[in-house]
Amino acid sequence: MTKLTVFIAFVVATASAALAGPGHEHATGVVRERMILMEKLGDHLLAITKRFRANKELDKVTGDAKAIEQLAAQVAAKFPPGSTQAPTAAKPDVWRNWPDFEGKAKKLEVEAAKLVQTPASDPAALRAQFRAVAFTCDGCHENYRVTKK
Repeated sequence: MTKLTVFIAFVVATASAALAGPGHEHATGVVRERMILMEKLGDHLLAITKRFRANKELDKVTGDAKAIEQLAAQVAAKFPPGSTQAPTAAKPDVWRNWPDFEGKAKKLEVEAAKLVQTPASDPAALRAQFRAVAFTCDGCHENYRVTKK
């Protein structure tokens, strides 16, 4: 397994573990909406990871990338001030450092748009751009999401 595959698997597993588990079904309002949005993002990341692992259907990465781009455009709106009720995994730093958080959400949208434009006929470029998307997700989670135990 390549380092990229291991890294992507780690990111997806971390995201999946954070989104699954007790409490998700008890979320309400915008907190529930953002948890669902993040779960959908994770599902698309996992679908792409599986395609890379199997080295098949790389032409379908574009569809998942488009979905990620569209979902990423909604991220900041799902974090209105005061949306800190349990079971949120969002740290208060989201709102204290809003310009940075908003910039990271925009960066995810930009990196996903680049992935949409990356041709499936160039698997190395596709993997590299997917890595950029995964690193963008991870970069935001490092600062703005409570670590699940």
